This record gives sequence, C-alpha cells and structure tokens, in this order.
Amino acid sequence: MTPTLLLFALTSLLTLGMLTVLYVRAPVVGVALLLTAGLWPAARSETVVHLGVSLTPQDLLVCCALAAAAVNLLRRPPRAHRVLLLLAVILLLTAGSFLVGAATFGPQAAGNDMRMPFLYVFGLALYGLTLPYTERLVHRLAALWVAAACVETLRAVLWWAEHGIGSAVGQILIDGLATESRALSAPEALLIAQAGVILLYATPLGARRHLLAAPLLLAVVLLQHRTVWLVAAVMLAGWLFTGPGAGNASAHGRRVLRLGLAAAGLCLAVFAVSAGLLGRFGTGLTVSASESGTLAWRATGWYELLGTLDGPGEWLIGRPFGSGFDRVVEGLIVGVSPHNYFLHLLLRIGLLGLFAFLALYAAVLAPALRRGADLTSRALGILACGQLVFALTYQVHPEQGLVLGVLCTLAVGVAPHPAQSGPARPPAHQEIRPALPVPNS
Repeated sequence: MTPTLLLFALTSLLTLGMLTVLYVRAPVVGVALLLTAGLWPAARSETVVHLGVSLTPQDLLVCCALAAAAVNLLRRPPRAHRVLLLLAVILLLTAGSFLVGAATFGPQAAGNDMRMPFLYVFGLALYGLTLPYTERLVHRLAALWVAAACVETLRAVLWWAEHGIGSAVGQILIDGLATESRALSAPEALLIAQAGVILLYATPLGARRHLLAAPLLLAVVLLQHRTVWLVAAVMLAGWLFTGPGAGNASAHGRRVLRLGLAAAGLCLAVFAVSAGLLGRFGTGLTVSASESGTLAWRATGWYELLGTLDGPGEWLIGRPFGSGFDRVVEGLIVGVSPHNYFLHLLLRIGLLGLFAFLALYAAVLAPALRRGADLTSRALGILACGQLVFALTYQVHPEQGLVLGVLCTLAVGVAPHPAQSGPARPPAHQEIRPALPVPNS
C-alpha cells in the first residue's frame, strides 16, 4: 500500500468515525445530513468507494447511522419488547437473503437490490429506535422534515416555471432525452404531504398552521401523483379525528367546517377542470386523474411476479437479493421493481418477513393512536398510516424509516424516561399539548 493510499484510507476512517460520533451525540444534525443527501441526486448515484459493492455518499451515511445505532444499543439497552423481536426478524431475514444473493448473483447485484428498500429503511428504523426520545427531539426532527419539504416545493416551483405543470402520463424533452413531465417523484411528493400534515398538528402556530400547510398540500395536488393524493386524503382524515381538540365538540365542528369548505373548493376546481376553464393546465390534471393504464399494467406485473415464487421455501423466506424482478407484461419483459412494497417484501424475505412487517406496524400504531395518547404520538401514527397506503404502489424510501423508528421507541416504552415520567394520563386541561412546532422563518 502506497503512503498516499494509506493516508486516504486513514482519512476516510477518521471521517466515518466522526460522522458516527455525530449521529450518536447530535442526532438532529445527523438526520439533517440524511435528508440533505435525499435532496441531492448525486448522493444516491455517485460512487465514492468500491469494496465489491459500489458505495455512494448516502450508503456511507446510512452505515454511520447503523454504527451509531449499535453504540446507542450498548449504551442504553432497550427493554425486551415484541417490537424489537419483529424488527430483528426483518433484519435477520434481510441479512440472510443478501448473503445467499451475494454468493449466487454477486455482491454488487445483491447490494443494489437490498440497499434502498431494505437496508436504508430498516437500518434507519433501528437508528430511530435507539435515539434518546424527548419531545424536544421529535419537534426538531419535525422542523427538519418541514424544512426539507419546503426545499422540495421550491424545486418543484422552479421546474414548473421552466417546463410547465405536466401530467402523470406526459413526457418532455430535456437535452434531447424524453423525461417525465412531473416535477418531483412520488416519494418526494409524499414528504411534502407529510410536512403539510405535521404543520396541521403544530398547535403553537395557532390558526397560522392552516395557512402554512395549504401551499404544501396544493403542491401535492399539482405534482399529480395519485397515490400521494390518496395518502394525503387518508392523513387529513386522520388529522380530523386525532388532531388538536379532537375530543372537543366545538373544535371538532370547526375542523369539519374547514374541511367542508376545502372540499367545496375542490369540487369547484374539479368542475372548472371538467368544463375546460383552466385550459392546458386543467387538461393535465384531468389526464392524471382519469388515466387507469398504469394501475392495470402494475396489477398484471404483480400477478406475474407471484408466479416466480417456486415452492414452500421461497414462499416462506423469499428469493435472494439480486434475483431480479423479470416478468412479461403486455408481451414485453419488464425488470423494474414491483411498485408494491408489500409484494417486494414477500419476494425478498417471504411470508415470514411480510407478516413481521405488518405485525410491526400494528404494534407501533396501537399505542400511538390509542385514546389518551399525546398529540405527538398521534401525529406520528397518522404519518405511519400514510406510509402503509403509499406502500400499495411504491416502495418505502429511507427517510420513512426514521418515522417508524421513533414509533418503535414509543411502543417499547423508552419514552418518557423514568426521570421524566408523569401520570399515565394528564389532566383534562393539559390534554392538548404543543406538538411538532416549526422554526420561525
């Protein structure tokens, strides 16, 4: 090894060590780095290290988060709980599938198949589980979420200014290449929708929270991802029944009135679109809302992929990473991901992994949405419900693992710490507590 290469290796190890310490000591900064990497396309595609598997900056950040999770587990071992068992089952099945896939198809193919929908999601869930939970920490993470959503919305506005609104089926030419006409991807639109719902739970903002959430939710509509429309509708319905003042009849009535007015405005907009009053923009929305070919195409692919599972063994623990998703749809061989996270889980970690995943969400949602749960827990629970709806047609993306991890912490009972514990249920006048504030800007 040359001195230059040795110096580079030592510098890299020192940098990774410092990042790991950062994730342990300053989790808010660590999460900010992860969200920033998600906003930076090169962080997901540019190779910086090749060790049998090409590693990107985002890979290295997630590895540092996993190392920090191991350190946190040693420093603060959580008490035994079924949530930990279920997450451990998923991680063990993932590791086993990767080892078999690496031996069969090579580490690069197996690693590419595993990294985004499995290692990132459940690795960051494990990291979120090990964080020292406090209300203040969750509030800061929520503020980061809203800040990232604002950056994504700004990116969308700049795209619209240059290329127009587009539609779900339209394409445009950029540098001679056909590109999807929508400004942002579905996972990015989901992050914006979640930020809008977070703002609705931010009681310190008062009535302003509705005005702040409106532009984000409008951006979700204009981004024209129908699955995210459905997710937003589900989360808004959840906010209606679990948001601030959910147990107060007058507050509930005001919320119903606001939603009624919003629904009336939406119906008016739909009428304007159908009557052609919005011109080309209205045509794009109409095409996005009415197009059904994509769902039929995906459903055909799902049916074909189920047929690739051969024998009880593959149904039980799935096919190894790297085995691909080749299927014949409309006479063509298609190899892209299934566009259904539940099916993706079934194909890679089998029925055992799928059942563990569903049981994990059931275990974390039950305490978060129970009667008497605090406002922060209910908000996180509604975000998780949105994740499950999103998973029907897309794979879950890395940042969503953080939400799952914090919910796991709540379910395990790490929060609040014994020194901070109070009565199981606060008095009535303390029932509505400030939740999920955002920084003044």
